[in-house]
Amino acid sequence: MRSLPSPIRTAAVVVLLTLLAVVATATSAGAHAELLESDPPVGGTVTEGVDSVQMTLLAFDPDGPVSIEVTDPAGTDVTVGEPRVDSRASTVEIEVEPLDVGQHIVHWHAMADDGDGESEGTFTFEVKQAQGGGWGIWLVWLFALGVPAAIFLRPGGRRGSGR
Repeated sequence: MRSLPSPIRTAAVVVLLTLLAVVATATSAGAHAELLESDPPVGGTVTEGVDSVQMTLLAFDPDGPVSIEVTDPAGTDVTVGEPRVDSRASTVEIEVEPLDVGQHIVHWHAMADDGDGESEGTFTFEVKQAQGGGWGIWLVWLFALGVPAAIFLRPGGRRGSGR
C-alpha cells in the first residue's frame, strides 16, 4: 500500500487537529426556555372575552419560578392570581381581568430546565370589539322570531279556520 504524499498528509493532520481542537474547546450552548405557542396567539387579534393567557414553553423547568405579567393599553397590570403550571403539557396559564380593546403586552420569565438560568420573553396581542353587536343582532332575532309568529298568528292561519 502506498502512503499519501507529504503535503496531503500534512494538510489532513492539520484539518484533523483543528477539528479536535474545536470539539474539545466547544462549550455547550445552554438551553433557554422558549415560547412555542400562546393563546391568544403572538401578534394575533382576538375579540372581547379573553379571560386568561396560556403559553406553551419549551425547555423550561416546571418546578422553577415562572411569572407572567399582562398589561393593558394603558400599561396597567391586569393579571389575577398566580400562574398555573401544567408540567405534562408544558403550559403556563394566568387569569386576567376583563380586557379592554387595544394592544396588550405579555412579559414572561421561566427557569430553563438545564439550570442555565432564567429566560424571558415578551409578545403582544390585540383585542378588538366583537362584530355583530348593537342593532344588527337585534334585527336578526326580530326576523327569526317575527316571521314564524306572523305565519302562525295571522287571521285564518294554522289555528283552524272554523270550517
